[in-house]
Amino acid sequence: MKHKRLWATIIIGILLTLPSQYANAEPIKLNMVFVPASEKGDDNDYVNLIKIIQKLSGLEIKTIRVTDYNAAVEAMRAGRAQIAWYGGKTYIQAAKIADAEAFAAGVRKGDKDASYFAYFVVPADSPLKTLKDIKGKTLALNSIGSTSGDLIPQVELMKVALSAKNKDDFKKVFYAGSHDACLLAVINKHVDVCGMSSRNFDARLADNTFKREQVRIIHRSSPVPPPPLAYSKKLPVEIRNKIKHATLEAHKYGQIGGYGGEMSHYVEVKDSDYDLLRDVDRLLRSQK
Repeated sequence: MKHKRLWATIIIGILLTLPSQYANAEPIKLNMVFVPASEKGDDNDYVNLIKIIQKLSGLEIKTIRVTDYNAAVEAMRAGRAQIAWYGGKTYIQAAKIADAEAFAAGVRKGDKDASYFAYFVVPADSPLKTLKDIKGKTLALNSIGSTSGDLIPQVELMKVALSAKNKDDFKKVFYAGSHDACLLAVINKHVDVCGMSSRNFDARLADNTFKREQVRIIHRSSPVPPPPLAYSKKLPVEIRNKIKHATLEAHKYGQIGGYGGEMSHYVEVKDSDYDLLRDVDRLLRSQK
């Protein structure tokens, strides 16, 4: 009888200590990398979203801002980051060489879906009216590898028999380094036209970086697959599911942001949603 009481005491003691042991367990720590699409700092747009994801998932997430698209891909390939915000073009490269998998994209308030556009923008008093008119002019783009600031603008130019790589088509083509810098080059009349993301255009208009009457949009592309949040397929499935679920539910727990500012919610995306960009990339490579 004494032995039974002793074992009962031991078992009860173990059960009583289990909650405190789990409560004191170290949370799983992950890094989230950001591609520099904006001068304003894209990681700041995600602060509240990340806080909510941490709360819902029990994970700890640290943000890392890198200086270029290749660095963002390399961070996941090398295991220095397990979550990323990528532009669409950068994502297809990350999926190819860094085991990245797209899982969600933000929908802005008032929008019907997560897609966006590439804009061609000129100063308000520019004589340029259509995309064909920019032949022989100075063109600014974002960065090499940018979806809406390089890849899609090049496709739109092809539709009117122009090429950013043809020296006869433009006086000069240069990469400004970000969508914001591209837009400011137009506003300050350092260039005749820029190709940029509609999300950055709207975000800079909303924060009063410029006034709408300063510029005109002379061309808008077809809808572009949204820049996704992606995680590494090297993460255990249960961790990936926690991240995805928390992201898709985050809007129910507070104000959230993302690429382009405030978001109404996030929707699920999958790798095949970016096959269109893969086709476009192959098309452009074949033109070289």
